[in-house]
Amino acid sequence: MREFPLGPLRGHSFRPWPLLLAACLLTPVASAQAGPSSLPSPAERLGAALPRVQLVRERPGHLVIVTREAPAQLARRYGVPAAAVTPLPGGKVTLPLPPVSPPGRAPFRPASVVPYRVQPGETLGSVAARHGLRVVELLGTNLDRSSLDDLRAGETLWIPTAERGLLVRLKPGQTALSVLAGYGADLAATARANGVLPTTLGPGDFLLLPGVFPSTLHERLLARREAEEAARQRAEARQRERERLQEKYERQARYEAYLAQRKARLQEKYDRYAAYLAWKNSPQRQQLAERYERQAQYEAALAARAAARRERERQRAEAQAAARSAPLVRPAGVGPVAGLRWPVHGARLTSRFGEEDIDYHKQVFHGGIDLAAPAGTPVYAAAGGTVVESGHGAYGLNVLTQGGGTTLVYGHLSRTAVRTGQVVAPGELLGFVGCTGICTGPHLHFEVRPGGQAVDPLPLLP
Repeated sequence: MREFPLGPLRGHSFRPWPLLLAACLLTPVASAQAGPSSLPSPAERLGAALPRVQLVRERPGHLVIVTREAPAQLARRYGVPAAAVTPLPGGKVTLPLPPVSPPGRAPFRPASVVPYRVQPGETLGSVAARHGLRVVELLGTNLDRSSLDDLRAGETLWIPTAERGLLVRLKPGQTALSVLAGYGADLAATARANGVLPTTLGPGDFLLLPGVFPSTLHERLLARREAEEAARQRAEARQRERERLQEKYERQARYEAYLAQRKARLQEKYDRYAAYLAWKNSPQRQQLAERYERQAQYEAALAARAAARRERERQRAEAQAAARSAPLVRPAGVGPVAGLRWPVHGARLTSRFGEEDIDYHKQVFHGGIDLAAPAGTPVYAAAGGTVVESGHGAYGLNVLTQGGGTTLVYGHLSRTAVRTGQVVAPGELLGFVGCTGICTGPHLHFEVRPGGQAVDPLPLLP
């Protein structure tokens, strides 16, 4: 009987093919001879085909030294546990030596499983379709995949070119037989798929289990994909909601900013208006307004004075020419204007016809009489006729009537009571005394113009 140390055969010098062939040939015979109640296991069938060998465990090496040091000091010196220091007779002590690792070798991987470098744009589904595989079959040789979609260009995938199955890596403490038993894989089929005897493999080697597929992993990855898709959709929904709320908050902020600006503009407007009201009602503004009014009146008086001077010169020239060419008109001989009424009751005569009592009358010929009366005193028609003018004219607010070839002028009214084209009778209300135009106080300027030529009204009044 030959003895072999427990562990992987060094350098795979042990050739398993004859043993596998023997196992395959002997398995049907053993099955035929055994009854249904005593079917041998796959391990027993393989063992029946193998030589009778006894496996013993190698004793790790020990170091024996002669020393007077205490075991605890030796343990600290050599870096071993104190319990591992064993005293021997004769002052000797034995210490365990670290195990000597066998020469390193590359992990075993079945030759039917080849590497494939992922190209840009490829997915697990496209790679599986390229090699005529299902996704679950491709996952069987790539158990380290954590996602069905997270595949980057340049990664390496392992492609089964012959048998499809589960490619597992033996972990420390595991044996190929224990893995086969755990997955329920057939020993002979596994040996054929890997091309080696599974018992020759050790920790770190890869073992292909034919016919075993990672359905649970596939389902878990599918569930993960669905969960990730649902999470992505929820994240997108949350992002859309955040963007919607952000847009809403930004619109609200813009609206609030607009309201603030509008309020500020309105407040500025109100402040300006309040300042205007304060200025409008201030004594300084009143004084300035009075000053401007006096200035405007002065300028208007200057303009009117110049115009009146020109008008007076014209009238004087016309009067002189008329005096030279026509006999003097006597009021008594004027038929149409005889019997005039006083246009204002209780008035006081302040300026006569042609009188130069004030500066203005010195510059402009006074072609009528001035009858002073309180503002608002009624003004009546001195004679009947038709209103030919009712509004602003040469003497402020005027009313002119015409009848029998004679024109009567009522000037400086505060307001009129008739309209142009209206026929009035003697004594009918025409308006009210005022001080419009150029005047020194409330009064009525009254003129009589028979044939368009101004004459003295006093001889015609009762």
